[in-house]
Parts: sequence; structure tokens; C-alpha cells
Amino acid sequence: MKRPVALLVGLLMPLIGFIPAADAAGVAACAISGTINFAPSSTTAATQGLWSIGPAVINCQGLLKGVSRITGPGSFRGSGSYKALPVGGGTCLQQVGTGTVEYLIPTSDNDVHISERHDFILAGGGEFTTPSLRGAFQATPPYDGDCVTKPVTRATFVAQALMARS
Repeated sequence: MKRPVALLVGLLMPLIGFIPAADAAGVAACAISGTINFAPSSTTAATQGLWSIGPAVINCQGLLKGVSRITGPGSFRGSGSYKALPVGGGTCLQQVGTGTVEYLIPTSDNDVHISERHDFILAGGGEFTTPSLRGAFQATPPYDGDCVTKPVTRATFVAQALMARS
């Protein structure tokens, strides 16, 4: 069995030089932290509204585009809309949202500015996705708002994500 595999590999080796190289992909582990603001619509009993992130920091370790070493933290911001999830425990920080995030990644070659669609779901802890980032986050105290007498309008958040980008 070993001999036919070795023969096949030996026959294919000259052809490998003619195959174009794939675009290099980069992978990095990222931590994101900052402030998220919620602006509930006054006409919908706080079941929907707008969100924004800022100020925030993204700090990644790894490579971007397969060759550029990430050299330190960058800025992170975003905005969009949200709707409260229809669950039994109330609407406080139980949301699904969409929007856009923008972030700056400093690398050994140059600073890379990325702007992309952002989706999240939050119910205590949460998950988010962009075309490049996939991760989990949590809104942590202190909050502006108490979920009883007024909705939360501001919270600190922390996130962990994996960035895969070519």
C-alpha cells in the first residue's frame, strides 16, 4: 500500500509547481472591550431601538492575510438596530441586532481598516458574527438603567473572537 501512494505522490509533484497559490489566510484570537449604548424607541415600549459601540478596543494576536503580524490593539466601533427577543423573562438585555462594525488592526505592514456587517444575539451572554469575526460577548455591570424602572441604555461589554480573514 505504501508503494502505490509514494508512486502517486512522485508523479504528482511536478504538477504542483503549476498550481497557482491560494490567497493567504490570516487567523487571530481577539479580545474586544468597551461600551455599548442602547437607545430604545419611545414609541415601541422599549422592544426595539438603536445600538452603538464606542469607545472600544480590539486586541488581536496572530496574522492578518497570512503574512502581516498584528502588532497591537486598535480601535473598534459600531452601530445598528435591535429588537427585543420574545421571551418570558422581560426584554432587558435580551435582544437580536444587526448593523455595521468598523475596526482598525495595526500590522507589521500597515494599519488595516475593516468595515463589515455585524449580527448579534444577546440573552445574558451573547454571540456575534461578521464576515471576519466570530465570537461571544457579555454585557457587564455597571449599567445605566436597571431593567425594572427604566431600560438599560449603557453597559460595559467584553468579547472574545476568532478572526479569519484572507
